[in-house]
Amino acid sequence: MSAASPVPPGAQPERTALAWRRTSLSVAVGALVAGRVLEPWAGPGVWGLTVLGLLGAVALDRAGAHRATVWTEFVDDAHPDRGPGAPVPDGARAPGGASLAATALAATALGVAALVAVLRHAAG
Repeated sequence: MSAASPVPPGAQPERTALAWRRTSLSVAVGALVAGRVLEPWAGPGVWGLTVLGLLGAVALDRAGAHRATVWTEFVDDAHPDRGPGAPVPDGARAPGGASLAATALAATALGVAALVAVLRHAAG
């Protein structure tokens, strides 16, 4: 990157919001594909889990939008003059990691549940 074209402070929150959007779309598509593929094996009750997956995707999208808003405000507060290295004013807070931890925990729980289901199916 050249010194003549610095990255604007708002680029990171925008990239983060897009990453959350991609993640939520992936979860939604994964839930729909899982419902379609697992229905013959698990029965029509799998569509209830599919709906839960879609609701989780909406929650991820909302969490990502909220984090992007908070980051944008933080970056704008931290760089009122748009200069790099501007001090962060008192009271400005970056978003916490609760939504990241919840997403990781949900993905881990889903992976363990899938592993248990596959092992039970292979053993039975």
